[in-house]
Amino acid sequence: MMDTNLHIDAFEQMLASPDMDDIYLKQLFDIYHQRLLANPGVCQKLARRGISMGSIEAHWIGYCDRTLNRYVPTSEHADGAGCRGALRRLGLTKVNGHEIFRGCIVEPLLEGDNIVAACGIKLICPSRPAPRIIQWYRHGVYTRAVRFHIMIWGRRYVAH
Repeated sequence: MMDTNLHIDAFEQMLASPDMDDIYLKQLFDIYHQRLLANPGVCQKLARRGISMGSIEAHWIGYCDRTLNRYVPTSEHADGAGCRGALRRLGLTKVNGHEIFRGCIVEPLLEGDNIVAACGIKLICPSRPAPRIIQWYRHGVYTRAVRFHIMIWGRRYVAH
């Protein structure tokens, strides 16, 4: 007779393992946060608009400076393909690979340890017709509208 306890234990361990999409999301927003911290000019610009370094740290605010390709392996590698596939599937990158938050200051919304939504505000007013504020909600996870901190701080900053 087969030992079903072994199979149930393995199944429960699988259910308890972290979702890879969550891991890739955290990596993405950590890259954005580190890119902002590495850019003193942008930090100073935000400080002039009422967003302090303390707020940047406390709310894990980041900057999408279009350098993601330097930090994520190409799709030819398993980890790169997994990450790029997850970001595409979650709607954070477009078919052409461009990030939806290109050129934005970005604030993720965490519920527990999971990122469920994010808001991006263009750092520079777009020269062509494009939204200045981009909100992303993880499909099926978070459905109510959110007032992000970056939308409240420095109202002149987010004015259209």
